[in-house]
Amino acid sequence: MAYENVKINLEPRPVLEELITDLTNKLLATKSVLADCGEYADPILVHSLKADIKLLDQVIERCYAQQELINLRSQIINLN
Repeated sequence: MAYENVKINLEPRPVLEELITDLTNKLLATKSVLADCGEYADPILVHSLKADIKLLDQVIERCYAQQELINLRSQIINLN
């Protein structure tokens, strides 16, 4: 065989793990800022923070879904 020294690792890897961690930290920091605003905060700021939280939550969910697809693809490749 010409390629005996080539090793292929098809194990699922947490490709998006670092991104998910960073987004989660940003989400928690934004929630903390929102909680510290108090009742006299500018309504536009509060609305903006709530929109950021909603967006971050949606992006994190998409990252988890993408990671699941990557893992499933690796499992399908391993079955063949």
